[in-house]
Amino acid sequence: MTWEYLVITETLDSTELGKLGAEGWELVAVVSPGHFVLHHFFKREVRA
Repeated sequence: MTWEYLVITETLDSTELGKLGAEGWELVAVVSPGHFVLHHFFKREVRA
């Protein structure tokens, strides 16, 4: 299996998360490197 990755550093609401899920993205981690900063890490299988 080959994966592609997406990192988003903006605040996401449930609607945006739902859209990403519908596109096949799976949220695998949320990291906060500083106050009020969130990095969302997504992955999905590469589509042929």
